[in-house]
This record gives sequence, C-alpha cells and structure tokens, in this order.
Amino acid sequence: MKGALKIIGVLLTLILISTVIVYVITNYSDQDNEENDQQNAILLRKKVVQDLQEFKMIKRIKNNRGLIKNKDDFKQISQYQKYVTPDNIIVKQYQTANQLTTPQKAYTAAIQWIWVSDQTLNGVPEKWLYPQEFLQDTPTDPDNPVPGNIVSDCESQAYSLVSILEALGTPKTDVRVVVGKVNFSGTLGGHAWVQIYENNQWFEVEATSGPYWDDDDNKLVSSQGFSYNYFKTHPYPVEEYWAFFNDRYYYNPNNGQKSLDLPNYWQ
Repeated sequence: MKGALKIIGVLLTLILISTVIVYVITNYSDQDNEENDQQNAILLRKKVVQDLQEFKMIKRIKNNRGLIKNKDDFKQISQYQKYVTPDNIIVKQYQTANQLTTPQKAYTAAIQWIWVSDQTLNGVPEKWLYPQEFLQDTPTDPDNPVPGNIVSDCESQAYSLVSILEALGTPKTDVRVVVGKVNFSGTLGGHAWVQIYENNQWFEVEATSGPYWDDDDNKLVSSQGFSYNYFKTHPYPVEEYWAFFNDRYYYNPNNGQKSLDLPNYWQ
C-alpha cells in the first residue's frame, strides 16, 4: 500500500513539474511572439515611411497651403456621394475600352493617372471634378501641364477609381472613398484615397502614388507607386478618418452620421 502511494506521489509530482514546464514555455513563447509582432510592426512602419519618401508622397497632399478641408466639412457626407458615378456612360466606356475587369486591373490603370494640383489645373486651391470631367475633359484642358494625360488631384482620382470599381462589378458594400488626415513621412495633410473590402478586411489602394506634376520644379516626375497588395500587409499612415462614402453608403466616424442599412463592417 505504501509503495502504491509512493508511486502515485511521484506521478503527481511529475505531472506538476510537467505542467509548470509547459506553462513557462508557453508563457515565454507568447512573450516572444508578442515581441516579434512589435518588432515586425516597427519594421513595417519604417518601410512605409521609406516608400512614402521614395515616391515623394508629400507632394500629393494639401500641406503647404494648409488643410483646405477638414473633418467639419464632412458633417453632411451625402452631398459628396454625387461624385461617385458608376453608371455614367463615360465611366463605363473607360472601363470597357481599357478592359478593366478586376480591381487589380482598375488600379493598374489608375496608377497611370497623373496627380496635378487643383491650383495648377483649375486655378483654385480646391475643385472637385466629376469622374466624367476627370476622365474625358482633363486630357484636353488648356491648363493641363501634361496634355493628353488624365490628370487631377487626390479626390478626383479616389472617387473616379471607386466609380470604375463599381462599374466593373465590385459590390457597393465592398468599396469606398476615404477622406481624412494622413502623415506622409512626418508631414500632415488632407487627403482622399480608396479602400476595398476583401477576405473580411479593408485595405487601402493609393492611386496618387503614381506620377505627379511637381509645382515647385515645374516638371513631371515619374513614380511606379504602391502595388495593389501593398497595404494589405503594411499600415496606411492615416491620422484621422473624416468620412467614408460611395454613391450608396456613407459613414462619418466623428458624429456617427450614416446611411440606412449601413453594413456593420463599415463602422
């Protein structure tokens, strides 16, 4: 009997030691994983800053003229929905003529658009163009510094890309224009870009990271821009979200204003 009790005691001791060892290993493993995740996040942020500098993204935000628009301008978001026009004939013709059948192809086309400031193209600090005007009229605009090319600044490119994405069949629930404040390598400015919902998550696509007209040097600067998948794995440098919208849905994260039957994952 005593021998049996002794064996049971040894077994219980071994089980206790094993449990402690497993706990210690698991705890340290979790700590290591957390530290690795933090290090990877730091490295990814550094990579984004480097790429923002390489593509000179600072040139594409409204910083040196101040924030022409801010989050208070988007309290009534519905007035901006009219700029997303997937059913417009010019949008559909552009999408069809360029055989834009997938979001990746649409982004590849958009990355060839040239960023030109509103001041240079329109003579005013801020002017929103409809996609039809952007796609059809800007190539022949007499104030276009690169004639023959589709040009304008961030908001025109953002909602024109959303219009094309919807025209090729992307559900309205899964694509939207975003406006907000960004931090491009230490410089804050107002900006507009696009988010797409895939595999249960939103990610950014940045059409304005392609070529741009440099007002300071008065010349066209080439840029390959970010890849379609870049911001699936890299953090987008947003400081504030002001509004999300397309022609069907809208959401203001600052005052809670939203369209009826807004998808839960928009909030």
